[in-house]
Amino acid sequence: MSQLRTKQGLAAALTVVAIVLAAGLYALAQQPYQLAPMDESKRDRGVSVSGAGGKFYVLPATLDTTQWGWLDPKEPPKLVVNSGDTVAIETMMHAHNAVQPGTTLDDIVKLRLANPGGGPHSVTGPIYVTGAEPGDVLEIRIKKIVPKAFATNFHLPGAQFPTVGQLAPEFPQGFIRYYYLDWEKKQAEFKPGIMIDLQPFPGTIAVGPDPNEPKEKAGPPIHDAKGRTSTLRPWKNGSNMDINELQEGSILYLPVFVKGGLIWTGDSHCRQGNGEVNLTALECAYREFVIQPLVRKDMKLDWPRIETPTHWIATGFDEDLNEAMKIATRETVNMLATQKMVPLSRDEAYALTSIVGDCRVSQVVDIRKGVHCMIPKNVFVKK
Repeated sequence: MSQLRTKQGLAAALTVVAIVLAAGLYALAQQPYQLAPMDESKRDRGVSVSGAGGKFYVLPATLDTTQWGWLDPKEPPKLVVNSGDTVAIETMMHAHNAVQPGTTLDDIVKLRLANPGGGPHSVTGPIYVTGAEPGDVLEIRIKKIVPKAFATNFHLPGAQFPTVGQLAPEFPQGFIRYYYLDWEKKQAEFKPGIMIDLQPFPGTIAVGPDPNEPKEKAGPPIHDAKGRTSTLRPWKNGSNMDINELQEGSILYLPVFVKGGLIWTGDSHCRQGNGEVNLTALECAYREFVIQPLVRKDMKLDWPRIETPTHWIATGFDEDLNEAMKIATRETVNMLATQKMVPLSRDEAYALTSIVGDCRVSQVVDIRKGVHCMIPKNVFVKK
């Protein structure tokens, strides 16, 4: 009988030990897996794709792989790829993901003031493209865009920021609202009775800054004491262009200014009207922004160009909207005069731009205004 009690006691003790051990292992399993710190540029994120050629890479948005409001050509690359490889990039919301549902307008104002001179944008990168040299062009094919679940739109208090937003003094209190994104329907409800179709595109996509970018004509300095370039303004390297045609299936051509090109993206948008007049679009973040960069040594460009399934697009940026219009018009004429499908003189290219060119104001709220001129492909008929 005593042996039976001993065996029962031992079994009970072993059961307790097993329960405690299991509970400990379960608790351990719930802890986030921690990788040892390492240089992001040395992490191999490539996956071979059978039959597709090249590699497929994933670049998550972390505090190590994103920068808040500045482009720095001295920033170590977070990924090194070859021309023709494919990269799925994750992006954050503004201010290193500080803008989330529940973030108040007062919080937004504090974040705006916390990074003087820098843009609000969180930009993922840079991505180094092997073989890209100054004077080349990077052809960036936008293959896929998958947003995360929410977005916001806000304008800052015009009483405190009277020049930020087209009608800022008329809206002294500011405004913010958050939206759920139904990606299955590709819609968001603005309010009962108003539905918005989602048309995601990167508000900011850039290569390394132009070392000859002119000094600012308005607003805070372009460069800080560290030599970084603010993401506030668009320029020849792209950056904060806010061109809503850069949707899935489009191609962006950017002149290269630094070795490796250095690609960043952020300021992700899920819908924006031309002008972006109140300061922000339907600001969101992307779970996947899939691009394929190709080095083009056969092209030379001064300003960004875009190709969509239906249009060729030339761009221009300047603090003076009239000057931005001149640059975009001149670039459109140059584009048409140098295309090989149907030879055109510059006079003919100028005339065709006036007849079929649709020049639109990209945005008026990023200190440098933007204009993009669209030429429909279907005017070039096959013979």
